[in-house]
Amino acid sequence: MPRITPFAKPYPPEFDARMKVLMRGAEPLVLFTTLATNDRAWTKFSGGSLLDKASPLSMRHREIVIDRTCAKCGNEYEWGVHIAGFAPHIGMNDAQIYATVHGEATDPVWSPEEATLIATVDALIDHKKLTDAEWTSLKTHFDEPQALEIIQLVGFYHGVSLICGALDLPLETNAARFPAAKGD
Repeated sequence: MPRITPFAKPYPPEFDARMKVLMRGAEPLVLFTTLATNDRAWTKFSGGSLLDKASPLSMRHREIVIDRTCAKCGNEYEWGVHIAGFAPHIGMNDAQIYATVHGEATDPVWSPEEATLIATVDALIDHKKLTDAEWTSLKTHFDEPQALEIIQLVGFYHGVSLICGALDLPLETNAARFPAAKGD
């Protein structure tokens, strides 16, 4: 039983109109229909999105940050939604998908820039800050607007992970699942 009952059809007109654009004909995510039951929660959540075309990051870099953040936070719900929705479009292969969950920044599946993204997410999730060396590494590959976007993505999707975990959202049926660790 859901902790908060999500919207059911028929959706409120404004929400329905927004979902038709955002979801491009697919059903709205349970995360969205749950948060939208509270106007303030939905407005603040949807207003904080960083998935627009104005991002200073490439879609691939953005998605690596989101995927790793969600995986580090144990958020299979959002990780699965992003892998299913974006991995095919950004050329993410099975080894890289696996590495977002079970890998390290040093895995050979990552380019130097991508390894820096993984290391940055890990440092922020594990230690809640970046050392001078970690900042220097980040700035070697990304300019200041990009670095700020990376940090904001980690913070936003850490928050999304807390929301999904607290609400114990059921996994979306069309989303990916965490890959089993090798040897399991």
